[in-house]
Amino acid sequence: MDTPRLGPAHQALTALVGRWAGEEELAASPWAAATTATAEVSYRVGLNGFAVIQEYQQRRSDGGGLVGHGVFTVDPTTGDTLWYGFDSYGYPPDAPARGGWQEDSLILTKTTPRGVAKHVFTLSDDHLRHHIDIRMGDSAEFVPFMRASYGRVG
Repeated sequence: MDTPRLGPAHQALTALVGRWAGEEELAASPWAAATTATAEVSYRVGLNGFAVIQEYQQRRSDGGGLVGHGVFTVDPTTGDTLWYGFDSYGYPPDAPARGGWQEDSLILTKTTPRGVAKHVFTLSDDHLRHHIDIRMGDSAEFVPFMRASYGRVG
């Protein structure tokens, strides 16, 4: 078995590195009512370049919030980008979100017993957008869950 090597997919993840802050719009969901929020998210390179580590802090206008920790890495067998996410909702990651880059967007899909979430991270200059669409239960259609817009800090 060959030892995994750093490659272009690892390098592509470094585009996220830095601190970001901005506004979020959240649709009603089984977890919370529709609301707006502010959030800060930071990304740093870890594990000798094999991962990008994410820290996330959200403050909702309704007084709630969410804290998250993520690890982005690359599947050495398929070359897919993987995202293992943990958050204060408390659901452990059954499996990572999986996908890859399409131009300036990282598109990852995560399937859980609760449904499917499609995450799109789009970078342009010092701007990061994170859109989440979800498909719950037996629904055939994705619906918007979150629309976030962040600016680079510092």
